Amino acid sequence: MNPTKETYCFRCMVSEVGSVRSHQKGKTTYVYLSGNAYEYSYMTRSFWIDYKRMLFKNQVIYTFERGIFGLKIRKDFEFVFNENCLEE
Repeated sequence: MNPTKETYCFRCMVSEVGSVRSHQKGKTTYVYLSGNAYEYSYMTRSFWIDYKRMLFKNQVIYTFERGIFGLKIRKDFEFVFNENCLEE
């Protein structure tokens, strides 16, 4: 399964999900990656986590593996602070 790591600087935004009539409401943390990476992949850039885990962080390290039919699957992620990301 050979995991690979990819690192990107990011900006984040908290979005409301669900609607007034929905039984499932909450917030998701959505990131904009450097170089518009995964621009059309909402699930790669969306996290159902506590916003505080991202607070004061500006870089995400993804761990991907190849799944069934060779599709790339996000297996893990980590948020870190990197001074080089401040320039973007």
